[in-house]
Amino acid sequence: MRGQYAAFMVAAASPVKRRNPALIVVAAIGMFLVTIAGLAAYFLWPRGDRLGEMDLRAASPTLAVDLAAGDELNFRLDVTVGTAGGYPNSSSGRSNAVHDELEASKLTVTLSRVDGPGDSTTCGAYDGKATTGSSSSSEVESSGLPLRCTLVAETPGRHTLTARVEWVPEDVREATLEVRRVRSGD
Repeated sequence: MRGQYAAFMVAAASPVKRRNPALIVVAAIGMFLVTIAGLAAYFLWPRGDRLGEMDLRAASPTLAVDLAAGDELNFRLDVTVGTAGGYPNSSSGRSNAVHDELEASKLTVTLSRVDGPGDSTTCGAYDGKATTGSSSSSEVESSGLPLRCTLVAETPGRHTLTARVEWVPEDVREATLEVRRVRSGD
């Protein structure tokens, strides 16, 4: 009995390692933030290699590209819209109104070869996502707007991209379409 009592006393006297609950909370928050950042990068980061850009304010924006069969073209938009009149007074209200108008705007991109007809795709100029944005009392600027437009090259060789936009906002000050390629098999 005495041996059991001594063993109990030794066990009771040994320090119990307790985990710091604040450290556990900080670690959990850190893991959550890393997960959110990873998901944001996955959904907002542009896919593929940058081929060039087109000024959508030009009379007939074009871009010459060399493609392999099966290459996929994706697009991102940088746009600045003037908000001098007819927009809400709050910064977020102006941004939301401009994004609604951009969503209603129709962008048509055509991929054509010299020797044949082209393929076209049409989508809204806003899809609910932007990597950066800013708003002042006179304009709303949004950058890195990933678009749902996608084109796939059917044949290899030199192609010409053309773009046309039916803008809903009245005062589009700047509009640049970035063209990116995801190679076939990537």
